[in-house]
Amino acid sequence: MSEGTLFHLPKPWPADAVWLGPAGWPAGDAPAGFDGVVHLEPAAAFAWLNDAVAADLARSRLLIIHQDAFAGHDGAGRLTTWLNDVTGLRAPLLPVLLHGDLPAPQLVEFFRAGLFDALAVPVSRADWVNMLIRAEKQIERRHRGSLLLASSGHTRETLRRLQKELGQGEESPAELLVARDSLQTANRQLNDAMAELSLLYRFGRELSAASNWDAVLREILRSLTGFVGAGGAALVLRATAGGSYSPRQTWQWEESAWDKVLVNLQDQVDAAVAESILAPGIFRVEPGRTPGEAAGQRLIALPLEHQDARLGYLLLLFVSPEAREAVSRRYLPFLQAVRVVLAEEIAGAQHSDRVREVGAFNARVLQTVSSAIWVTDERGRTVYCNRAGQEMLTGQTVDETSPDEFLFRVGRGRGATPEADPGLPELFLDARLSLTSVAGPVLMSLREAPDGGFQGQGEIRRDDGAAIPVQLQTSFMPGRQAGEQWLVVVAEDLRPARHLEAERLRTGRLQALVEMSATLAHEIRNPLAGLSAQAELLAAQLPDGDPRVRYLDVITREVDRINETITRMLNYVRPYEPALAVCELAETARDALDLVRPRAQAAAVALGLETDDASDPGGAFRLTADAGQVKQVLLNLLINAIDAAPSGGHVILALARHANCDLPDTRSGGHRWGAGLSVEVRDTGPGFRDGDPTRLFQPFYTTKSSGTGLGLSLCQKVVTAHGGDIRAERRGEWTVFRVILPAEPTAALRQKQEEAS
Repeated sequence: MSEGTLFHLPKPWPADAVWLGPAGWPAGDAPAGFDGVVHLEPAAAFAWLNDAVAADLARSRLLIIHQDAFAGHDGAGRLTTWLNDVTGLRAPLLPVLLHGDLPAPQLVEFFRAGLFDALAVPVSRADWVNMLIRAEKQIERRHRGSLLLASSGHTRETLRRLQKELGQGEESPAELLVARDSLQTANRQLNDAMAELSLLYRFGRELSAASNWDAVLREILRSLTGFVGAGGAALVLRATAGGSYSPRQTWQWEESAWDKVLVNLQDQVDAAVAESILAPGIFRVEPGRTPGEAAGQRLIALPLEHQDARLGYLLLLFVSPEAREAVSRRYLPFLQAVRVVLAEEIAGAQHSDRVREVGAFNARVLQTVSSAIWVTDERGRTVYCNRAGQEMLTGQTVDETSPDEFLFRVGRGRGATPEADPGLPELFLDARLSLTSVAGPVLMSLREAPDGGFQGQGEIRRDDGAAIPVQLQTSFMPGRQAGEQWLVVVAEDLRPARHLEAERLRTGRLQALVEMSATLAHEIRNPLAGLSAQAELLAAQLPDGDPRVRYLDVITREVDRINETITRMLNYVRPYEPALAVCELAETARDALDLVRPRAQAAAVALGLETDDASDPGGAFRLTADAGQVKQVLLNLLINAIDAAPSGGHVILALARHANCDLPDTRSGGHRWGAGLSVEVRDTGPGFRDGDPTRLFQPFYTTKSSGTGLGLSLCQKVVTAHGGDIRAERRGEWTVFRVILPAEPTAALRQKQEEAS
């Protein structure tokens, strides 16, 4: 679709409008009798407006601005400066911007610079007509103000002429005095009207250009109370539509019971409008009573409404009913005008805030979802890509940015805008996506799917060669131009799901293996018992010194070894609950070292014990645990370390106590901090071959040439049952197995022990 079609405007077109845009616009679609002034450059348009103001030819009219008149990376700043310059001309122009969906913060900046309205293209007839209606009302208000100014000038001229005629006539002194009083009254009324008009203009101007509403509102309330002679003022607004009222800003009104005032205010305005109304939108109400409030105070309430929605109230506080009545009679039209100005500005500010909040919320939601999301135009160019999509394409972590910055940076496709990220690959143009069930061009296949609704699996390839399996889902959404359809692609990374499925299958196989092991243990032990009994019977029948006894001893030892392996398997399968009691970990460690010392001496490995409290190692390492099972863990770790250490190597058992250490939390699956003890078994062996030390604790996994692979699994089972943790790591030339045990058992473990007992 062409740019001209995109910026096509519905009828009717305003007469005498000033148009600023590219060549051929809007003349190509101009209706018959088109007499608007068209400019191609902002500088030429400003010069024409300046000349019109200098020649006193400027009149109320619309200024229609095409976004491309300020194209380029600095277009937003140039448009803001240009609007400020036009506003400085004091010309009665109403600038209207036609744009391609600019971000809300940028539009707010334009409105503060003097923009009257902004319409996103393509412009619907309803939006266009509504804008023309608002512009006509604004032009009418300005026209009335101009008439008032002209009338005031004419009145001043008439007064001067009458004064001159009176000076030349022969009227009596009494008539001259009456005429003078009339002239003074008219002049005073005129001055009052000019003061009201000036104050209204200042209120509107300050609110439109305000970046800090708190200071501006306070100054407006101060000026208003001083102008009408009120004792205080307050602006009460609703935070949200249908929400409760609360004071937004006050001046000389220190109220200790605002809740009572607001309830009283709502009840009187909503229930007694017919009786309390002075004029459209102005009410007499009674303020809430507080102990420090003087008797007889009264207030005027001006409900601030916009499009049948009540935004809040402007409250003026007086010291007496008489003062309130006098102000009501004197400043009634002025108060109505103040009410309209405040309501319009507050409604506009709240609308801008809602637009900005909705845009930022939507951007933040899209940026934080785990699914990768792309929006592409009809040619496959990226219109939008969220953070998950960027990380999936690049394999690099994307820093979190402001939603406003991200939305402004994303363009209409690569090369279409300078803000587009050149480092982000294109999903379709760079052939990063392939579909499992589609052999042809991916983009064409997705766009030819019924209603753009495709569901299936595929792969996304990165620059580093990684292929990411994804579950894909697509749909259509309307584009910026009429009839344009953008493609929305949502990709879910299947790697975590496939990893979980692999873990589930592995767990299922392990469970089946455990059940089979339990069954085999039962079936194997029966013949083993018979075999052992028969071997002992034969050994008893053979004479002393018979060489065949040696073979029977081998049979007996192998039967015992098989039985020990079966016992280990059953211990791994059988549920385990520790028998808790107070024990000395240092004493348990020394016992374990004494038991493995002969094995270490036979392997020529030196044993050592390290503690961080040499004076009283036993008392320093007291804990509540199952001492027998903890000793078995230490024995298994020490035996493994001795077997792994070379001849002449070292094995060290180190104990330490910690006031605050990282412990697993079995209830939440996370971690907790608490007092605990650590046991490290270090050896100078070659270490484990596998790069993943967690595999060492898997059942039936072993790095030895012989062994069941259940020793470390049983150690982990015992340590976990105590609420602790066991890890393996390599520190320089040392292989370290580190056990962490809580000094006191968890509440859940104590409860289980009490239930068991």
